[in-house]
Amino acid sequence: MVSVLQAPRGRYLLASTGLVVVALALLAGSVQAESNEAKIESVLAREQQPWLGSLQRVFGKWGIAEGHECEEQYGIMPCSTSLGGNAALLIIYGYMLLKAAQLLSDGSELLLTVMSPGIIGGLVLPILGAFPDALLITVSGLGASQAEAQNEVLVGMGLVAGSSVMVLTALWGSCLIVGRCDLVTHTATGQLVAKDRTLTKGFNLTKTGVTNDRQTQWSSWIMIASLLPYLVAQTPRFFGLNQKWGHLFTAIAAAIAVLGLCGYIAYQLLAPWIQQRKIAFAQHKYRRSHAIHKASRFAEDKFGKLFNADGHPDERVLQQLFDHFDPNNDGHLSEVELKALIMGLGIQRASKIPEEDELKRWMSEFDMSNDGQISLKEFIEGFKRWVQISYSKKKKSPAGSPPNEAHDWDQEAQSANLDLALLQEEEDDDEDEENEGKELSKTQVILYAICYLIAGAAVAAVFADPLVDAIQGFSKASGISPFFISFIATPLATNSSEAISSLIFARRKRKKNISLTYSQIYGAVTMNNTMCLGIFLAIVYFRSLLWDFSAEISVIFFATIIMGTVAAVRTTFPLWMAFIGLALYPLSIALVAFLDYVCGWH
Repeated sequence: MVSVLQAPRGRYLLASTGLVVVALALLAGSVQAESNEAKIESVLAREQQPWLGSLQRVFGKWGIAEGHECEEQYGIMPCSTSLGGNAALLIIYGYMLLKAAQLLSDGSELLLTVMSPGIIGGLVLPILGAFPDALLITVSGLGASQAEAQNEVLVGMGLVAGSSVMVLTALWGSCLIVGRCDLVTHTATGQLVAKDRTLTKGFNLTKTGVTNDRQTQWSSWIMIASLLPYLVAQTPRFFGLNQKWGHLFTAIAAAIAVLGLCGYIAYQLLAPWIQQRKIAFAQHKYRRSHAIHKASRFAEDKFGKLFNADGHPDERVLQQLFDHFDPNNDGHLSEVELKALIMGLGIQRASKIPEEDELKRWMSEFDMSNDGQISLKEFIEGFKRWVQISYSKKKKSPAGSPPNEAHDWDQEAQSANLDLALLQEEEDDDEDEENEGKELSKTQVILYAICYLIAGAAVAAVFADPLVDAIQGFSKASGISPFFISFIATPLATNSSEAISSLIFARRKRKKNISLTYSQIYGAVTMNNTMCLGIFLAIVYFRSLLWDFSAEISVIFFATIIMGTVAAVRTTFPLWMAFIGLALYPLSIALVAFLDYVCGWH
């Protein structure tokens, strides 16, 4: 359920969005009402003012430049050919994309509270998070002519590169600073881990930091693997092939990106199931080792050692153990007698497995005849099978044989219990934050979510094209490449909701939230490298555009390989690593500028 306190926030967001739309409509009306002659006279009159000339040298001319006019999108959206006018439009249209991203994010979060986390987290959230970027990329490649499309497509590539680099560097480092906790030594593994909700060491670079779960570590490997389409698209450049080959490799790269997107979505949908399977396997491994340990200790106290010198079970002792819990001497253990064996060995009290579940597990693995009872032969063979399975899944002892003492199997059980505890720690979500106020029904939550999603998609669709035109206009007026404008400025709008939510999660200073934060970051980059890049490559292919983005691809690889490798080889990050990410952002901008303007890679 969701608190109604979230509803006013959405209404305020929709209201502010509506006010901006109304303001833009009024501004467009005033622009249309003014005749071209009056506007030109206004410009000439302003040029006679000495102080205005100084401002124009800094901000450019407002209004219509000499001999040029701009085209209003949809006949109502304001446009400009001056530097200052386009700068203002960049801010306005960027703000609208920001609001679109926030509406999509709010709608997705509402759906997450009432629907399957696997479907929402694996399918809906990644696609909706990348929707504004994907829309801008699509619009950037739909120029009226091929020449216009080739020029505007720089905006799309700048957005893909800028979004990936920003979240992997500046946002990655910021989340580490905000979410840092004291690093302490884990009692079981001896490794440094972050202690949830504890920060007493301030900004100590080595004694504070964050810890992720292994699922997040796998996400970073997937992110690195998603770079493959870039390599394929760049292959003709590597070998100096002609444009015909470049066209073919672009199509192949687009197909790989789409397949990568499908694979990533499938992985996200299956990830909860995979985690549950890991927990079930670890639980079963612990239960088996624990049972062998208890049986070995019980037998040693009453009948002698359960294992021979070679580490294999002694059938004579196993038979004595069986007979001890078969009081009627019928050669079979009924469910009641098996339950007495489990309790007599002390298994149920310490194995952390429910009593009925433990009984069913023993019966299913020992009762091969399915007659509802366990014979002596089935008991001996089942016990040997347990020992053999446990032995085959771990290293041999220095003597080359499995453990043959009770304390050896106790250590094995403790090791299995540690694995189980670590997996359950990653799985448990003991979120203790409670919603306040009146709660909404599931139907109301879904309706709210649909309204947010429709509003966000509509706002993004309406303002994507004008934003691309404003970027092009600002580029022409300032002489700055549209790539750098979209690389630096546009991601601040399209990725702002992800950045804000990531920082909010990080502030909670818990492993669960930190893991979600970094999973979101790696997932955003993966979506850029699959969904957004797939759309971009498809546009390049179908519009027969030139693939000339060596500098941009280099900077994506530069940031992704460095930060992805850092995330893939460890789960705990001390505070000093945050400054690696923060430093990589300006370095990435400098690198792409150097490759473009100094090396002439374009």
